[in-house]
Amino acid sequence: MAATLQQFAQVNDAVAATPSKLQKQAILAEYLRSLNDSDLQLAARFAEGRVFAATDERVLSVGGAMIWDIAQAITGLRGDVLGPMVVRHGEIGEALAQVWPADLSAVAPADQSDDDLLAAVQPVTKSSITLNSGEALTLQELSDSYDRIADARGVEPKRAILFDLFLRCRTGREAAYLTKVIFGDLRIGVQEGVLQAAIAKASGKTLAQIRQCQFLVGDLDEVAVLARNDALDAARFRLFHPIQFMLATPQDSADIAAQTMAGRTYFAEDKLDGIRAQMHRSGNRIAIFTRTMDRADESFPEVVESIEKVPGEFLLDGEIVPFRDGKVLPFAHLQKRLGRKKISAQIRRDNPLAFIAFDILYQDGQLLVDCPLQERRARLAKLADSAPSLLTVTQTQVSTAAHISVAFDAARSRRNEGIVLKDPQSRYMPGRRGQAWLKLKTHLPTIDCVVTAAEYGNGKRRNVLSDYTFAVWTTDPADPAARLVNVGKAYNGVTDAEIAQLTELFLSIATASNGRVFAVQPKIVLEIACDQIQRSTRHESGFAFRFPRIKRIRWDKRPEDADHLARVREIYESTHNFGYLNELSNPEPVEPTLFD
Repeated sequence: MAATLQQFAQVNDAVAATPSKLQKQAILAEYLRSLNDSDLQLAARFAEGRVFAATDERVLSVGGAMIWDIAQAITGLRGDVLGPMVVRHGEIGEALAQVWPADLSAVAPADQSDDDLLAAVQPVTKSSITLNSGEALTLQELSDSYDRIADARGVEPKRAILFDLFLRCRTGREAAYLTKVIFGDLRIGVQEGVLQAAIAKASGKTLAQIRQCQFLVGDLDEVAVLARNDALDAARFRLFHPIQFMLATPQDSADIAAQTMAGRTYFAEDKLDGIRAQMHRSGNRIAIFTRTMDRADESFPEVVESIEKVPGEFLLDGEIVPFRDGKVLPFAHLQKRLGRKKISAQIRRDNPLAFIAFDILYQDGQLLVDCPLQERRARLAKLADSAPSLLTVTQTQVSTAAHISVAFDAARSRRNEGIVLKDPQSRYMPGRRGQAWLKLKTHLPTIDCVVTAAEYGNGKRRNVLSDYTFAVWTTDPADPAARLVNVGKAYNGVTDAEIAQLTELFLSIATASNGRVFAVQPKIVLEIACDQIQRSTRHESGFAFRFPRIKRIRWDKRPEDADHLARVREIYESTHNFGYLNELSNPEPVEPTLFD
């Protein structure tokens, strides 16, 4: 019997209802075990929040506006009614489920707030809309429809296919999961590791076997079928799918790093201030993947051009950085390139980029991740010798705290943010931190800031205010002219219990709201840490914190005890703030982008 979307929804609702990862794995494993190979592949894919396989480069090209139009057409709800429901439920799929089917008299609102909203609905004629009462929508039909949407050219053909697909949904839960898969986020508390474990449990394989196979082929849905059929050994490494990056463990000082190294000699490399990237090359085909696993070729045409000159088939790990005349430029140049697909000649000229490699993971048919780093680096050096366009990071050998300090100071003098220490014998471990790779950066002093706005989060935080905009005083708060000016926004560093407490408090002291963001009275002080401070035209303060995080909530401090703009400026101009050092060499202001 073919698997249906309704069954998929019921299983994933059960998964969402339990906080236990083991229970989530068990529920998913039982479901996956019951499916045939074709449905198993689709169920695993959709459970990842993927419309297509990870190695499939097709996209639906369906935006939120199209879903919004269809939702209003089918439900008959005005935008000013549906909008607050989306905010309330954290996503349009869950909001849509509450008002399904189109006959509003049959809708059972989830709670009183939605009931109040529905009462405001004006009568809408829906004579042209007839809900499908035939066979249940299957996963295969859903997949076929996604194929047709991807192949369709133009907005209206896509809209027509998608509209018909929604009309096949006989329940609100089907409509919800149809929407969730399109937007790539089921929001059921299942990360990749949970799904990998469920596939392992369903097939009787180990989690390590599942992860290794996914590393080789890229598609977890394919791995599920291979595991079911005892064919994991048949998997071979393929290029052109992103793999997890190996990560470095932070160290607070040179002394601590030396203790971690325990007398061993490590390679020291400059920690570059750019975008971590993988370069996949085979024949005339080149793909760039960033740390977010996104494809990014179009944004970096000069990087593609430089890789085209490098011979052979390979997978390189490295960093895309602003670069001119043999020097790394301030990160502000890279900011101006982010989020752009069309790169003009002027943008390329004013903000040049380069890829600097520091590892090679695959070459000419041979997977190298299990080879020691020193062997991989020797291969990388040989490849770079054959292609002057391939830049590589330099290495020095360190074994003591004094050596580490010298390497760190040298990296900072080159306007890089610190160093990475690597064990020459280390294998490449995707997605893992450990003592094989260490990183050392200088952290700036923390700054006490006042919360001025609170915003609903995403995922499991969609129903709580977890994102906080914070500010400092322009002058002494005792001065009648003193004002709070924003310097950034952060969401990392607070516990779920603290977020719940802050949500209740901020809702009680909110002064204005657009439905998602609440302006709040200046009462709460947060101690904020960040990696650097930059000039910015985005905030009235003229400054922006880079990679801000909440160190703690200062319940012991009054708002007037928070720091002043003069303190931000003092730290900005300090020798520890490499953002300022970069701007001294190139005083171009930092402009906001979609990534800010």
